[in-house]
Amino acid sequence: MDYRNKTRLKLFGRVRIVELDDQTMLSRLETSDYRARVERGLVISVEGFDWNCPQHISPRYTLEEVIATTAPLMARIAELEAALAQCHESHSAK
Repeated sequence: MDYRNKTRLKLFGRVRIVELDDQTMLSRLETSDYRARVERGLVISVEGFDWNCPQHISPRYTLEEVIATTAPLMARIAELEAALAQCHESHSAK
């Protein structure tokens, strides 16, 4: 799922369950950084794929992306608030 670009890859296939008695296949599926005991595996034979329509995928952004994108707007708001405060001060001094 790529939320930022509103794309999703769907895979279509058939799954085969690998039980404990097939140690050769289970050893091929294991990764060295996974510490739990592997009890079974799933092997998926991909038969097709489709890039989904982005219509119902809401884009998501990281906090850093939001901050970078809104920084100019926040700076402009600060400028306008300072100018407004200055106008209020000038108006109340009269």
